[in-house]
Amino acid sequence: MRSIASFRYSAHASQYFRVLAAVALVAALCGFSSRARAQTRPSSGSAGSAINLTSIPGTIAYAQPPSGFDPMSASDTELEQYGFPPRPDPESAPQAYALWHKLVSTPQTRIANPQLQPTNTYHRPVQDLTPQSEITTSQASPYTSSNWSGYTVAASAGTFAVDQAAVYTEYIVPIAQQAAGSCSGSWDYSAQWIGFDGFGSGDVLQAGSEANALCAGGNTSTQYYGVYEWYPNGAVKILNFKVKPGDVMGLEVWYTQASPSGHLYFINYTTQKSVTIGFGQPAGTTFYGNSVEWIVERPTLGSNYATLSHYVAAPFNNTYALANGMYYYPGSSPAGAIYDITMVSGSTPISIAELYGNSTLWFYEVGPAKP
Repeated sequence: MRSIASFRYSAHASQYFRVLAAVALVAALCGFSSRARAQTRPSSGSAGSAINLTSIPGTIAYAQPPSGFDPMSASDTELEQYGFPPRPDPESAPQAYALWHKLVSTPQTRIANPQLQPTNTYHRPVQDLTPQSEITTSQASPYTSSNWSGYTVAASAGTFAVDQAAVYTEYIVPIAQQAAGSCSGSWDYSAQWIGFDGFGSGDVLQAGSEANALCAGGNTSTQYYGVYEWYPNGAVKILNFKVKPGDVMGLEVWYTQASPSGHLYFINYTTQKSVTIGFGQPAGTTFYGNSVEWIVERPTLGSNYATLSHYVAAPFNNTYALANGMYYYPGSSPAGAIYDITMVSGSTPISIAELYGNSTLWFYEVGPAKP
């Protein structure tokens, strides 16, 4: 049986050009250091003119700001009123401010009335977590899981259960192909997401996208769409927020104690379309705020794992989380512990995450595509 380390080496060596691309991409994208200036939530009356109710109770979509609205000069209350993420301080956090500036000021058309479709697909807390003896040069402890691959920072309960706790990434939508094996007539799934909780807790607050592939009767099809979820509720598709392989995405997910507590700001830099949504915490669920993560997952359909699609590679860049003015990266953390998680089927690795520098992750699906 080959070790996880040998699988990592093979995937790394066989895709060396992707490593070079990662280095170039890191150099091109901005980093960041610190963040400040919490926003003040507006009253329901002031927000009412800026939101649209959706088909899902407790979920709102933020309207397109009025003509001439400038996020750079708007007040914190105005930013929140129109669903913009919290603004970093340009003096104390110039690099973080540059990323935020890019996110909110890139020319974009906001989808003010997103078409939302609840599903029976679930992006669950980490399952079957098992420590490994692999030696690593990073701060992360190596583990395996049956449903997650990626990096998690786990801290004490409440660390991320504070107003404006946020997680961020820029990533490229991967291609979806049929997985190795027979043409079964079933969909294969992969989900790329960022979020909170799920590592040592029963909920997960998250958003991202799925890249799915079908083989039926010798013919193949694919699906790509934006998605958000607050598990144990099922995932919700954003049907009219279109994504496709190679699209460059910017995504921030943040938590506030005021309702709705979950928020996402999602932009497709390639198509220049964006959407920003607020959604409520599931009834009876506790938000522990004890972990933050950047993940590629094989979802659960009902009670069964989906077959992982052959997604080839998925780069995440400028990954970070913020809580109480402190930054958490896949490569370093001011508190808690970092976990490097490999997805396995049985004992065979099927999806790995490689860390480059402090905040760039490349995910690789290590199985071959079906010929």
